[in-house]
Amino acid sequence: MPYAHSAAPSSQPLQKEAKRLPTRTQTVRILLVEDEPVTSQVFARALQRNGHHVRVAKDGMQALHALRDDTPDVVVLDLGLPTMPGIEVLRRLRESGSASVPVIVVSGASERMLKHGRELLQPGTWLEKPLRPAELVAAVEAAVRA
Repeated sequence: MPYAHSAAPSSQPLQKEAKRLPTRTQTVRILLVEDEPVTSQVFARALQRNGHHVRVAKDGMQALHALRDDTPDVVVLDLGLPTMPGIEVLRRLRESGSASVPVIVVSGASERMLKHGRELLQPGTWLEKPLRPAELVAAVEAAVRA
């Protein structure tokens, strides 16, 4: 099963924040592409606690393999990835015929750094790190509603 719904035990602060988040009736399949293990774990747990299925890819090549296996409802993408830059993953996603999949770029770089390919982000949005898990959950749910 490529998308995980259950979450492992987590720290108390994350549990308190996740409990405040609204719950959904629709399950969203999310491909989370993030190479930083702690960030990936925190984001995945927050999304899972809100009823979403999360598949994690740790680099650009894993992301492309995951996209080949199944098309998610939303992609959460870090741009600074090993093996392949996130912008290249985004370009290949759009070229593969998945132009309608919303992409949420989560990056420590400013959106101004996206010199070329701004059109690749649509549909989607940009979130600048650091961010709270609740902000990511809200962005994912807004992307699905759009």
